[in-house]
Amino acid sequence: MDQRHAMTNEVLRPIVGVGLVIVGGLFLLAQVGVALPAFSWHYLWPLFVLIPGLLLFVGMFQGGKQAAGAAVPASVVTMVGLILLYQNSTNHWHSWTYVWALIAPTSIGIGQMIAGWWGGQPAVVRAGRRLVNAGIALFVIFAVFFELVLNISGFGRSFGGIVLPVLLIAAGAGLIARERRRSEGERTWL
Repeated sequence: MDQRHAMTNEVLRPIVGVGLVIVGGLFLLAQVGVALPAFSWHYLWPLFVLIPGLLLFVGMFQGGKQAAGAAVPASVVTMVGLILLYQNSTNHWHSWTYVWALIAPTSIGIGQMIAGWWGGQPAVVRAGRRLVNAGIALFVIFAVFFELVLNISGFGRSFGGIVLPVLLIAAGAGLIARERRRSEGERTWL
């Protein structure tokens, strides 16, 4: 076995081991009668999306540096699986109005960062980081708008009554602090 496969196995064995322990523990708890509301095959169907995404990552690592491009589809499929798992478990399907930003551009950027890291291309990592930052900003902006302003999930009245003003205060304080640092920086250069 060459060194690449040995390194991949060293990385995968603990991950697979932890996954087996968790799944086995859940099955054991279900068998002894512990009620696990989120542990039902009805709730776990998103694993049929999540697991192929993770397997794409395994294939990328197995393929070496020339397979670095597989990180982008692996990241997108994995993100979709995680989102579906969350939404299916919480019945919070309304979140599609803003969670799309975690798929594109965020997961594409994450995939580019991983591909750039795996393939040794720092420019690809930087491009991916920009996409991740843009995606997270879009996610936060749309989440605040749809959840706290439009109240699409129904919990915005009490939640938004506190959180929205706190977010506005934090944003204002951040702008004030940034401007103050900028103006202090100009004085030191004069």
